[in-house]
Amino acid sequence: MKTLTHIAVRHPAGRRARPGRRSDRGFSLIELLTVISIIGILAAIGAGLAGVASKKSKEGATKAERDKLITAIEQYRADFNQYPPDNFVNAGAASFVNAAVNPLYYELSGTVSSQQGRYYQLADHNEQLSVAQIQTLFHRRGFLNSTEAPDKPRKGYLQDVKARQLGELEVTGVGHVDLLLAPVAWPLKSVRVDLNGDGAAEEVDLKAVAPLAGVATTDSQLRLNPWQYVSTNPTNNLTSFDLWSDVWIGRQHQIIGNFQSQ
Repeated sequence: MKTLTHIAVRHPAGRRARPGRRSDRGFSLIELLTVISIIGILAAIGAGLAGVASKKSKEGATKAERDKLITAIEQYRADFNQYPPDNFVNAGAASFVNAAVNPLYYELSGTVSSQQGRYYQLADHNEQLSVAQIQTLFHRRGFLNSTEAPDKPRKGYLQDVKARQLGELEVTGVGHVDLLLAPVAWPLKSVRVDLNGDGAAEEVDLKAVAPLAGVATTDSQLRLNPWQYVSTNPTNNLTSFDLWSDVWIGRQHQIIGNFQSQ
């Protein structure tokens, strides 16, 4: 009687089955849905992390520029024995400071005056501002940090100012004014925010409450987000100055300045 000692098993297309190898039946619907769900979860996590990183980056850039401006302002005070003038509008009992349209860039950069103080010019600009224009823009008759001799060293307190840190605001009937800008532009949209802290969200048109609303005439001008500055009777730092920027990142609003915002 013969005994079978070996039986050869042939597989399709001449291939041998390998231990642990998946068959060619493909993925089931449940497996595909599981993979898609995992990809969706990972994408959501990635988007959330990217949003957090972007928020932190904008906050960090704004705080770094704030600190540089504070240093420049304090150096100015050490030389002139006063803080840079702001834009104080003397209207009697209704007097106020226009914190957004301020001469901070001119004072910290230094200007050259001509024709016995009738005109002022920044060293890196060809345009001149007349006393009448300065009076209309900043409600004063000139700049404190100025020299009459073009070759005389000016007292410059700003270092390596980038183009993105400056904005030109066109003022009807006057011309343009240079403003120091925060690194986060002002958004022109409506958002729902809890203004009173009671959990009830309200619709806010950010375009209507932009820092330069009422002065800027175009959307591109309204997106300028200037550093706001007060040295006349400041609200928060009573013996020095208030410097801040209103920053919107998504639906979140922050005041980044040299004081603790409420």
